[in-house]
Amino acid sequence: MSDAVLAVLIDTLVTRFDTPPGSADAHTSLGETAVDSLALVELGLILEERLGTPVPEGVLHPEQTLREAAQALAALHSSGPAPVSAPPAFS
Repeated sequence: MSDAVLAVLIDTLVTRFDTPPGSADAHTSLGETAVDSLALVELGLILEERLGTPVPEGVLHPEQTLREAAQALAALHSSGPAPVSAPPAFS
């Protein structure tokens, strides 16, 4: 699963954050892709949409390699979205 997530992550960096094609691989850190802290938040939001799983702030950080980021995202994806509790009934 993390290889598929890695592919989505790299594709997102290339298509949405102007990372030159071929310049990012599993060993590249997010910081090396010139993604700053604000862009990391945006990246998380885009990945939420693409992966269908919430990406809490702080899951992605500049020191992570893309492989480490993909593994963290895959772990979130495999655990599924948090259950939503029903609203209280009105009487």
